[in-house]
Amino acid sequence: MLATHQNDKKYMVGFDLGENSCQISYCTAGSTLEPVTFAVTDGTDDYDIPTRMTKKTGVNIWFVGKEAEEWNRQGAGTEVAHILSAAVTGRPINIEGQEYDPCSMLALFIKRCLVLLSTEVPTEKIATLMFTLDSMDAPLVEALKKVRKFLDLPIDDIAWESHSNSYYNFLLMQPRSLHEKDSILFEYDGSRTLYSYRMVYNVKTDPIVAFIKKQEFREMSDEAMKKQQASSQQTTAHDLRDETFLSVLKKCVPVDDISSAFLIGEGFRTRWMKESLSYLCYHRRVFLGNNLYSRGAAYGALMRGDRPQSAREYFFLGDNCLTTNVGVMAMKHDRSMYYPLMSAGTSWYEAGSEKEFIVDGASDLHLILTPITGGETREETITLEGMPVRPPRTTRIKLCLSMNKDGHIMVHAQDLGFGEMFPATDKTWDKEIEIV
Repeated sequence: MLATHQNDKKYMVGFDLGENSCQISYCTAGSTLEPVTFAVTDGTDDYDIPTRMTKKTGVNIWFVGKEAEEWNRQGAGTEVAHILSAAVTGRPINIEGQEYDPCSMLALFIKRCLVLLSTEVPTEKIATLMFTLDSMDAPLVEALKKVRKFLDLPIDDIAWESHSNSYYNFLLMQPRSLHEKDSILFEYDGSRTLYSYRMVYNVKTDPIVAFIKKQEFREMSDEAMKKQQASSQQTTAHDLRDETFLSVLKKCVPVDDISSAFLIGEGFRTRWMKESLSYLCYHRRVFLGNNLYSRGAAYGALMRGDRPQSAREYFFLGDNCLTTNVGVMAMKHDRSMYYPLMSAGTSWYEAGSEKEFIVDGASDLHLILTPITGGETREETITLEGMPVRPPRTTRIKLCLSMNKDGHIMVHAQDLGFGEMFPATDKTWDKEIEIV
C-alpha cells in the first residue's frame, strides 16, 4: 500500500533494526533537506539505541535502549536482549516465570522507540515507516509480518528493505557527482571481517541498472591481525591495520572508477587510517559515519509514494529482487493480450499478483517470462487438467502468484466459473516455476 501523503501525515521514517542496536532517521515529503537522525543524547551524534528492554520487577513497566541498560545495572528489573533473533526463531521470551510472544515483544520495543522519537516526530504524523535490516530471508520476513500486526499503529504504510536497498536509496538522493561512476561502501566493526559493497551501474541500459558486488576480507579480523602481528614484531597493531586496509583498497578500488566511498562501523572510528585513507581520498569523495542505512531507509520510505524524476532513470537489481518480468496471455475486448503480473526489480518478499481472467475455452494458461539480465523469453504452461468444457469466453480464472527467497514463483490458479449459467467448480491448480 502506498502512502497517501495527506496533509496530516507528512513524515517518512527509516528504522535501522539490528540485533544489538537500532537507529531512526526521518524526512518530510516535499522537503529538500536531508534526513535527520534521531540522537539519543541531544546535540550529539550518539544515534544508537540498544536493542534491549528491561521490565521493572513486579510491575508491567518497560524501559528500552540505554534506559533499559541502566535499570538492569541497578538490578531493578529483568533485561531482554536478542529480541530480533527471538522473533525470527519464534523462541518465547521468559520473564519472571511468564512466557511472552517474541514478535509482540519486538513490536513493543519498536513502539517504545517511536515514543522516544515522538519528541521530534509524533507517531500519528508518520505516513510511511520503512525498516531496514542487514539481509532478508523467509523466516525474517514472516517475523516482520507478525510484528506489523502487533504494532497496531496509525501509520499508512509499514514496509521493510535490506541494507543494500537502503544504500542504493541513499546514493540515488545524493548529488549526481557522487554516483556518476561506481560507489563503494566499507563496513567494519573493528574485530570481524571487513565487507565491501560496490554499487555498479550499467549505463548501456535504459533505465540504468544498478547492482551490488559484495566482497569480504577476513585479513582485517582481529584473529588475522594477531597472526600478522606475531610474525612482524616491528609493526604496531594500528600500522598493520592501515597497511592491510591499503592492500584491500588496491584490490577493490580502481584509481578512476569510483566516485565516492563510505566508511561505516565502529572499526573506522579510531584513528588508525593514514596511508589507506590517503589512497582512498585520491580523486574521490570519502565519507565517514554510521547512520547511512537509516537515512537510506527514510529515503526509501519517501520514494514509495513520491519518487523523484531523477530516481526514475535508475533501476536497482539487488539480491532480493525478481530479475524477470512475468505476464500472461489472456482475453481482453475479444482479443488475446499480454497482461503484466510481476515486474523485475520488485523485492521477492513484495512480489506477488492476484488477478482474474477470462480464458478462451483453452485448457492451458501460458505465463511469459522475460529476463532483464539477458537471455531469451520463455513460456511456462499451466495445464488446467479437469477443467469443464464450456463455450468460449465463459471461463473465469483467478490467478495468484507469489515468490520465495530461493528464486521460485509459486503459481495458484482457481476456476471461478461464469455466473449462474456456468457455476464455479473451485478446482485449483498449482505449479512452482524456477527463475533462472
